[in-house]
Amino acid sequence: MLEKIERGELGGITSSVTEIEIALDMEKTGNRENIDRALRLVERMNNLTICPLDSWTARMAAKFVFDSHLTVHDAYHGATAMVNGAGVFVTRDRTLGDRLKKMIKVLLPEALQAS
Repeated sequence: MLEKIERGELGGITSSVTEIEIALDMEKTGNRENIDRALRLVERMNNLTICPLDSWTARMAAKFVFDSHLTVHDAYHGATAMVNGAGVFVTRDRTLGDRLKKMIKVLLPEALQAS
């Protein structure tokens, strides 16, 4: 999927929270020294917009936590998708997908690969 975004076959958006998640995952796996390099690669990726977490999106995320029982991180991503007009939310997390599918179309990454 990321290759399709990079080539311009798809447009992608993600929350700036993604950068936090990448850094935390890299630190957990012993790759702390490569965090800045990895984040620069993400930031330079063609056709990917990294959306800041503004006040409106934060409020929507809080509502998702209250009403849909999403984790804070998942709520940020769902709110980012909706506020920024994403047509599809892509995730492998079936629980997250089930909770968001009432609000936005949800697909597995493999479904996009097939298209």
